[in-house]
Amino acid sequence: MRIGWRTAVACAWLVSGSVIASEVKFMNPEGLFKAGTFSQVAVTQGGRTAYISGQTARDAGSNIVGVGDVRKQAEQAMANLRVAVEAAGGSMAGVAKITTYVVGLKPDDRAWIGEMVKKHFPKPPAHTLVGISALAVPELLVEIEAVAILD
Repeated sequence: MRIGWRTAVACAWLVSGSVIASEVKFMNPEGLFKAGTFSQVAVTQGGRTAYISGQTARDAGSNIVGVGDVRKQAEQAMANLRVAVEAAGGSMAGVAKITTYVVGLKPDDRAWIGEMVKKHFPKPPAHTLVGISALAVPELLVEIEAVAILD
């Protein structure tokens, strides 16, 4: 008899007597520099995963918030990311990885971006920060995508 992978997983859970709880473990291993604004590694076990498209400074009406102001746009993008993660059934605590794209990124931008990440995440997720020349719409200056682990 052949069974599908979902049945096999369910049987494995029944045999073991427990279900693996979803969790994100954030690590900064020895041998890597200790960043204060992001984690070097995020390890997950169990749970469902949500892949969140890049969020920008568009509000629910598709209006661009903070035209010309990269910090206001970053805050709107982060607010939109929270809406997306929560709509998927997760929380910002379950975000394991973000990638932030910033038009015209300057080295000094790392400080305010790091503070923004600390403000929105209980533990800073793994984070890649990328400077780019443009986004799909010229008025947009920031885009943030994420991978979140759901309960």
